[in-house]
Amino acid sequence: MPRFEESDRRDPFRNFNFRIVMGGVVVAACRKMSALEVTVNSTKFRAGNSPSTVDEMLPGRTEYQPVTFEGGVTNDRTFEAWANQLVQLTERPTAALEPNFRREVEIHVYDIDNTTLVRKYVLHRAWVSKYTAMSELAGDGQDTIMETLELTHEGFERRDID
Repeated sequence: MPRFEESDRRDPFRNFNFRIVMGGVVVAACRKMSALEVTVNSTKFRAGNSPSTVDEMLPGRTEYQPVTFEGGVTNDRTFEAWANQLVQLTERPTAALEPNFRREVEIHVYDIDNTTLVRKYVLHRAWVSKYTAMSELAGDGQDTIMETLELTHEGFERRDID
């Protein structure tokens, strides 16, 4: 049976080729990342003189869900240093938060070849809201030690690839 070439066929991107970039430097190739989610809350409205029995729905506040990264523990201390920066600042009752605790964090998604950049997202004004330095340990285990970083942010956007 003859095979036909499908020149315009594109398979969906896989979910395992991604890297985390801060300040133009790759800081992690995590094992897992939670979804990028945004919710626009709705608000009911009905004018006092409206004859309608149905409430009008209006868009309300926008909420961005925190993003969680999970990766194997290595000698790279980028996430730990960032998490500790905020902890140290909040432990001093008179300390004002330094302006650089919020960062732009990029998520680069690569094609199946793991070299072709196909998507780029940026988390705006992200900061560490939860950090797990080390997963559970077990004397009879064989799993990799994992660290987890949860980032609260003020929005995300998809950026064009250069």
